[in-house]
Amino acid sequence: MNTPLEPGQDTLLDLKMDELKRELATLSAPASLEGPLLARFRSTRPDIARPRLWWMPPLALAATIALVTWMIRGPLPTNQPLVSLNPVDADAGPFLALKPLDRIAIEPGATVVTTQFPRALLAEWGLPVAPDRAGEPVRAEMLYSAQGEPLAVRLLN
Repeated sequence: MNTPLEPGQDTLLDLKMDELKRELATLSAPASLEGPLLARFRSTRPDIARPRLWWMPPLALAATIALVTWMIRGPLPTNQPLVSLNPVDADAGPFLALKPLDRIAIEPGATVVTTQFPRALLAEWGLPVAPDRAGEPVRAEMLYSAQGEPLAVRLLN
């Protein structure tokens, strides 16, 4: 602490302040003065009563948070596909696995989605593509997990 007092003066001041604090602790207001002061204080400051149903808004907020959390974090329905299925072509080939087969076999609620992508993407996957047909679209069916992860692909044309 930066005080303008010397250390001896600072110690003396602390001792005097402690003595004053002890003396003030023994004193109290006279009963004839304390009663009217308390009554006047209470008359100027009305009692604020708690509303009768004060607990309803916090309870409603907690219930809303719990319900929204349950709806968001709840499991996805496995008996309904996420998208509608298209009929499978009779001349379609087998699915090409993008994930390990044991992972695909245990997947509950996998969904097949028909899509198109550029034929040049097949070349990126290492499949043979005629250069003159690289710009044409390829129809395919994708097998997706319930979480939306692609599991396998089947080329339709």
